[in-house]
Amino acid sequence: MSRRAFLKTAAAAAATVGSATLPFSSLHAQGTAKYRRLNVLNPDARRNIESYKRAIRAMLALPPTDPRNWYRIALTHTMDCPHGNWWFLVWHRGYIGWFEQICRELSGDPSFALPYWDWSENTDPRNPFRPSVPSIMFEDILTPSNPAYIAQYKEFRVRFGDAVAKASYWKRSYKPNGEFDDGTQYGQLLARGIRAPEDLWFDIIDDPRGQFFFDLAHARGLTKEKPGLDEKTAKAVSLQTLLDALAPRDFLTFASPKTMGHSGLTGFGVLEGQPHNRVHNCVGGIFTDPSGRTTNSGGFMQANLSPIDPLFFLHHANIDRLWDVWTRKQQARGYPVLPEGSDLNAWSSEPFLFFVDSKGQPVTKRIAGDYATIGDFNYDYQPGSGEQVVPMTLAAPAASVAAAQAERFSAQISQSSISTTEPAIGAVTIPSALLQAGMQPEAPRLFAQVTIALPPLAHGHDFAVLVNAPAGGAKIDPSSPHYAGTLSMFGHHVMHGPVTFTIPLSGALAAMQAGNLLKADAPMSIQVVPEQVGAPGAAAIHVMGAKAEVLAIVVQAH
Repeated sequence: MSRRAFLKTAAAAAATVGSATLPFSSLHAQGTAKYRRLNVLNPDARRNIESYKRAIRAMLALPPTDPRNWYRIALTHTMDCPHGNWWFLVWHRGYIGWFEQICRELSGDPSFALPYWDWSENTDPRNPFRPSVPSIMFEDILTPSNPAYIAQYKEFRVRFGDAVAKASYWKRSYKPNGEFDDGTQYGQLLARGIRAPEDLWFDIIDDPRGQFFFDLAHARGLTKEKPGLDEKTAKAVSLQTLLDALAPRDFLTFASPKTMGHSGLTGFGVLEGQPHNRVHNCVGGIFTDPSGRTTNSGGFMQANLSPIDPLFFLHHANIDRLWDVWTRKQQARGYPVLPEGSDLNAWSSEPFLFFVDSKGQPVTKRIAGDYATIGDFNYDYQPGSGEQVVPMTLAAPAASVAAAQAERFSAQISQSSISTTEPAIGAVTIPSALLQAGMQPEAPRLFAQVTIALPPLAHGHDFAVLVNAPAGGAKIDPSSPHYAGTLSMFGHHVMHGPVTFTIPLSGALAAMQAGNLLKADAPMSIQVVPEQVGAPGAAAIHVMGAKAEVLAIVVQAH
C-alpha cells in the first residue's frame, strides 16, 4: 500500500466519525515530491542557501506594512505560535510551509526548498563529540548579528509601531446577535492576554521574565568561535533521544498533550520538550558549562521572536522532517497517524488565522486540518537521523486502540514539593522483563511522564530527572548514568495549570545496566531536581521554594 493510498483510507475512516475534511488527496508520497528539503551540510544545498540569503535581504527591505517583511513574519510567531500542546507540530508546518513559498517569490528561485539542520550530526570539527550550529549559518545575512538587521529595540519600535497598530490584528467583529466573534485574529490575541498593541510591546521588551528582542551584539548566543551545543542539549538531540521520541504509537504521546485552544500550554512530548526546547534555549544563549553553571548571554532563539534568527527555519524544518519520519513509521506498521475519533475533529478544526501567502495575502487554508499532511506544499526530505525507524515492509493496519495501547506504572510520591535544596521523589515498580529489554530496536522503550504544578511565573527554571540517584545526590549532567534528561520550558508562559513533561528513560537505564547499577527486583526511584536559569536583564523573581510540586510520575512502556 502506498503512502498516498494509506492516508486516503485513513481520511475515509476519519470521515465516518464526523471529522473535518483533511487534504489527504493532495498528499505526495516520499520520493515523488516537487521540492526536496536537503540537509544543510549537503554540498547540493549551497544553491538553496544562496537563495535563502536573497530572500532574507528582500524581506528585510520590505516596508513594515508588508506582512512578508522579515520582522512581521517573526511577529506572527510571537502572536500565534502554539507550544506545549498538540497543535505545536501542525502550526509550525503551516508557518514554515508558507514562509518557504514567500522565499521562492522574493528570491527569484522558483525551485527553492528550505534546508534542514540535522542537529544529531556532529558538525564541529574541533569537537567531534559535540553537535554544533553549522558554520555556514554564521555567514553573512544568515546570522542575526549582521548589520542588515535592526540594531536596537528602540529602532524596532519606531519603525514598526504604526504598522502593527494599523494591522488587521485588532479588528473586532460581532455576530448577528451582538456577541463578540472570537473566531478572529483579535479573538486569538485575547486568548493570549494581548488586548492592544501596548500589551504586545510589553511582552517583547518590558516583561520582567526576560525580553524577546536583542541587540546585534546579543542576537545569537552561540558564536562562530564557540558553535557547539552544551552537554545537556547534545544529549537532547542525540540519536538515542530521537529514537525514543519516534517510538510512541499514538499521536498524543508522540506530539504533546491536548488543550482547548492552541494558545494554552499543558505539556511536552519528547520531540518538543527535548530537542526542540533545548536547541532553542541553547542557541539563544542559555548555556550550561561542564561545571554545571548556567549562563544566559541573550539571543532571539530563546523566546517568541525566535524567527528573527534565520536558523529558526532550519531548526523547525528538522522538527517537521521527524514528524514525517514518524508518520511513515506509523503508516508502515499500520498504526494511526493522527488523533482519532472526536479528538481528530477537535484537533483539525482549530483556527490558524495569521498565515499569509507569497503575495502577502491571507491564506485560504485556515484550520489545523489543512496542514495535517504535507499536501500542496509538495516537498519531501533528504533522509537523515531517525530514518531507520521506518520499516522497509508494510504491516497490515492495526486496530487503533491496540496500536495506541501502552503499559502504565504509577509512582508512589514520597516527596512532592521541590525546593532549592530538596528534590521531589517517587518510586515505581517496573516488571523486570521491561527493565532488562535493553535497547533492541523492537524492545519497548520506557518514558516518565512527570506532572508538575508550577508557579505562574516559572519560565526561568529547568528540572533535571534522575533515576536511582545515590544517597546524597548525583551529578546533574549527562556524564552520570543516573541522568535521564532536563525538563525545559521555551518562551514565556503564565502557568494556569499543571504541566506534564515526557522524558525518555532508556538511556539512563542502559547506562545503569552497563554499570551494574540497575536492580531489577527493586522499585525504581525517580527524582526531579530544580535547576535555575536566569534571563538577561530580568528582575529577580523568586518563585521556587515549596511552590513547585510534582503531582504525578507515570512510567509508560511504548
